[in-house]
Amino acid sequence: MGEKAVLRNTLLQLRHNIGRLSAAGLAIVLGVGFVAATLVFTGTMQSSIRHMVAAPNLAADIVVTDDTAGIAEQEGDDQRQRRLRKVRNTEGVAAAVPRTESYANASWAGERYSVEVNRLPERDSLRWYELAEGSYPGSADEVVLSQRAAESANISPGETITLQQPQYVSAREGESEKPPVEREVTVSGLVDVGSSLLTGGSRVTVFAPQELLDELGTIDYRAIDLLLTDGADTSAVLDRLRDKFDTGQYAQVRTGQQQAERAVEMFSGSVAAAMNAVLLPFGAIALFVAGFVIVNTFSVLHAQRSRQYALLRCVGATRGQIRRSALFEALLVGLVTSVIGTVFGVLVSAAVSWPLGLTDSPIDFGSLGITPLALTAPVAAGLLVTFLASLAPAARAMRVAPLAALRPVPDEQSSRRIGRVRLVSAVVLTVLGAGLLLGGALLGSMGMAVPGGLAAVLGVLLFTPTLIPAVARAFGYLLRSFGPTGTLASGNAVRNPYRASSTSTALMIGVGLIVLLLTGTASARHSANEQIDQRYPVDVKVAAEEQDQPVPEGVRQRLESLDGTAVTAALSGTSFEMTRSEASTPEGADPAETPTVTFRALGIDPAKLAEVSRHGAEDLRPGTVLVPTNILDYWGWSEGDRVELPIGDGSDTFRVATTKLLRSGILLTRSDLAATGAETSTTEIWARAASDTYMPGYTGELNSLAEESASTPVDVGGAVQMRARFTQVLDTLLLIVTGLLAVAVIIAVVGIANTLGLSVLERGRESALLRALGLTRGQLRGTLALEAVLLAVVGTVLGAVIGVLFAFGGVAAMFENIGLPVVFAVPWAPLLLVLLCAVPAGVLASVLPARRAAKAQPAAALSEE
Repeated sequence: MGEKAVLRNTLLQLRHNIGRLSAAGLAIVLGVGFVAATLVFTGTMQSSIRHMVAAPNLAADIVVTDDTAGIAEQEGDDQRQRRLRKVRNTEGVAAAVPRTESYANASWAGERYSVEVNRLPERDSLRWYELAEGSYPGSADEVVLSQRAAESANISPGETITLQQPQYVSAREGESEKPPVEREVTVSGLVDVGSSLLTGGSRVTVFAPQELLDELGTIDYRAIDLLLTDGADTSAVLDRLRDKFDTGQYAQVRTGQQQAERAVEMFSGSVAAAMNAVLLPFGAIALFVAGFVIVNTFSVLHAQRSRQYALLRCVGATRGQIRRSALFEALLVGLVTSVIGTVFGVLVSAAVSWPLGLTDSPIDFGSLGITPLALTAPVAAGLLVTFLASLAPAARAMRVAPLAALRPVPDEQSSRRIGRVRLVSAVVLTVLGAGLLLGGALLGSMGMAVPGGLAAVLGVLLFTPTLIPAVARAFGYLLRSFGPTGTLASGNAVRNPYRASSTSTALMIGVGLIVLLLTGTASARHSANEQIDQRYPVDVKVAAEEQDQPVPEGVRQRLESLDGTAVTAALSGTSFEMTRSEASTPEGADPAETPTVTFRALGIDPAKLAEVSRHGAEDLRPGTVLVPTNILDYWGWSEGDRVELPIGDGSDTFRVATTKLLRSGILLTRSDLAATGAETSTTEIWARAASDTYMPGYTGELNSLAEESASTPVDVGGAVQMRARFTQVLDTLLLIVTGLLAVAVIIAVVGIANTLGLSVLERGRESALLRALGLTRGQLRGTLALEAVLLAVVGTVLGAVIGVLFAFGGVAAMFENIGLPVVFAVPWAPLLLVLLCAVPAGVLASVLPARRAAKAQPAAALSEE
């Protein structure tokens, strides 16, 4: 049989079965789209960063950089001026402008912020940004701001802001310390500096004349931008400058183009590589899961075409032609869907880049980082996955015996079992991997845990053709309570073990990774909270910002009214002074010259302390003073010493005990403090948060409480602040990663729908016979829905179990490796939610296949050959 005839037959089959290939095509589109979107997005970010990093350097003809100078903060004005004069006096240099960059405090609309302050060059050619609105400054009390950040802060041209000298700017030599300089300036315009996720958009950048920067004390620079005279030889000027400067590791003289390329290389490339390293593995997972859908699709299609392949063999087609025909069909499907997936990924990247400020509109494709790699790599990945996934089905199609395939009843190969080599390999890899993972967990060795986990995963995947049908049969007994539909569904689900296993395995992988992350995050949160509780025993501490000031009335009642507050306690306080004794004075120091130290003494009832603190309350007894370790070391005291403290009218002696309850001051019982006769007031309020409190939300309410106390500003501290920050970071990372893994889960659900859809076509006569025997359309829909739910539940349950087990090994190994106590926590509520989602996912996957099956007429289906 000629090759052209085989090719024509392949194309006809492809056109006839285009609907049956739609699910596999959708899986490829999603997986390839993920990869394409990642590459285009990182390319867009890299392009945005490249512009922002390179643009300031490209505006100059030559850039002189010196990282050793500050150019150094300790340098005097004379040294800076000499350096500038040396550059400006160089032959061929028309202008030399220091690139002054610093930070300052700013305020507008009643709020204080930190802003970046840059010099506004006098030469227009050195202004690498474009004026977007308003005008450039015409005097020293006018500035321009970065457009996008200013718009986010609701600042428009014509409004005024206040700039304040940062606290780290010290007085110049020979001058006395002065209050920070403040200047009220007018925003004359806005400039477009571009933005990216990492280098712009959030912080306002102020471009100000040098006169204003001098007033604010912002005079340091690390680069000098040079403009050359007309006709000057750039190479000759570079040589003259290098002769004047000691160029080496830190000081460099380069052209603006060279400096821009160096800046881009140092920053932009590493960012893109890091983003790709984080995101592309999720694309690989999505494509891996899509591979299971492709295998199922072509396995069923080739099984349904077995009689056609037999006829082709009878008229002269060789095994090689059948195999090439199957692979050509797969590659053609892979090519078309990969191209569609790449286009889809570009559209997704454009939609994501616009709200992040990387492009000017959702259709601004010119600003996207669409590189040849971003267009070819996803297509190549899709083709490779499709080709590899179609090898096994193509090989089985090639091995079909013509006479066997011409039998009236096709053989579905449902009895095909796992081979001995595969079974032995699965057992060996699973046992070996589990042993290494357990050893890594016990010994705290990531070098054992990581390869052990990978080996165990591979072993489980090899074992799924036996494991998943067995679990499905066990769950199938539960479906029999639904009557005939449940019995039919449980039998159909495991009729073909390989098909059932590949369908559920895809979901098992996605769910397993999500559960692994959920469990690992929960364990990390519990471990971190334990460490925070050990270091900060009190959840909430409220005190006046000014020392010795009482906490305003009503703060405690407001604190008690918050949903997350379990119990509160008020601490009375006073101040006293102490001077070091000769015994505690460091060797060589004069006791007479040792300054007097002011201490703050707090008093609380031991019973109330036990309610608000997580530990340490048992050390507080009458006659005992609790002292933090830093004070203990400063005064040379030791645990158990008896020391005399001059509190109140006289001096009293107390036994010293160390504590973590406070970082400064000392803690007494309320009765001991009252006995000193000192005048006290409520200087602090401590509180304990309820165990089920969501810390980020509770912290927000605490911050609101602090803002409400305007008359006497209060400071809110304690363990909840640390817990809230850590919880917020973990929740954000978990949300992002779960969203990325959701692509793989969606592909897996598409795979279930694909398996059911192909099974409906395969069981057409069987379904018709059941309808003829009395099975209603609703019962037929119910059978397919229960079958889909069974496959989804099996994949979800196995994924959850495997995810928890692997999380245990990974968490234990990682925590032991970094020296943290191993705290393993199973997030039961999220885990139950994941399991419950399997039911609607299965029902949703069965909608279209069930609709098609129910629409078929029994008589017509029975008449089909």
